[in-house]
Amino acid sequence: MTRRARSEPPADPEFYEDLAERLRVAHRLAESLPERVRIVVIRRLLVVGESIKRDPWRASERLELLLAELRSQAEDPPTH
Repeated sequence: MTRRARSEPPADPEFYEDLAERLRVAHRLAESLPERVRIVVIRRLLVVGESIKRDPWRASERLELLLAELRSQAEDPPTH
């Protein structure tokens, strides 16, 4: 996929399909977290979802960072 200027929203529907799938994955990963952590993560996901309207490129980047954090927590959960 060719990236256009960041000021232009992506025209490719596949971009949004991929973004939606990654949001679903992030929500599934969040469900396995302890409640106090899950609430914070879900709030972050809501912010990402809202920011898609204004800056889809940046929202995609933020989601990727959040997914990386969630995956690392799933692989190495904190011990209490």
